[in-house]
Amino acid sequence: MTLHKLRELRQFWRDDRGLAVMEFAFALPVLVTILLGCFDAARFVLINQKMSRVASQSADLVAQLDVVTEAEIDDLFIAAESTAEPFPLDTEGKVVISSIFRPYSPADAVPSIVWQRETALGLLATSHLGPEGQSSPTLPEGFSLRNGENVIVAEVFFDYQPVFFGTVFPERVIYHTSYNRPRLVNLNAISP
Repeated sequence: MTLHKLRELRQFWRDDRGLAVMEFAFALPVLVTILLGCFDAARFVLINQKMSRVASQSADLVAQLDVVTEAEIDDLFIAAESTAEPFPLDTEGKVVISSIFRPYSPADAVPSIVWQRETALGLLATSHLGPEGQSSPTLPEGFSLRNGENVIVAEVFFDYQPVFFGTVFPERVIYHTSYNRPRLVNLNAISP
C-alpha cells in the first residue's frame, strides 16, 4: 500500500498537464497590473500635454489682440475648454489670464498685475502670480520686465485623479503656465 501511494505521488509529480494554466494564473496579476499602470501613465502624460497646450494657446491668443474685451476673454475660455477635451477643464480645472505691466516711470517702478480674469467654474485655485492689482507679482527666477513692457500670463490648473493606481500616480493639481509679450500694443486694460 505504501509503495502504491509512493508510485502515485511520483506520477503526480511528473505529470505536466495544466502547467501552462498554472503559469498563466501566476503571471496574470502581474500582466494586469502592468496594463493598468500603462493606462494611468499614458493618461497622466496626455493630461499634462493638453494643459500645457491650453496655457500656451491662451497666452498666445490674448497676446495677438490689439484690444482685449470681456467677450474675447469669454471666447478664449471656451476655446481652452475645447482644447482640453476630453478632459473636463470647466469642472476639474481653471484658467487664469493675467496682464503684468511695468510703468515707464519712475525708473525704479515695479511690475504689477493690471488685470486678471479666470474661468468662473471649476477647480478652486488662485493665481501663483498673486491677485489683480498686486505689485511685484511672483515671477520666475531671472524673468524681468523693462520699463514700459507688458506680458500676458496664462496659468492652467487641473485636478488630476488617477483611475487605477493612486500610489504610483497620486492625485495632484497639475499646473502649467505660459508667458507671451503682446504683439501690437501693451494690453493694460480690458474694454467693455
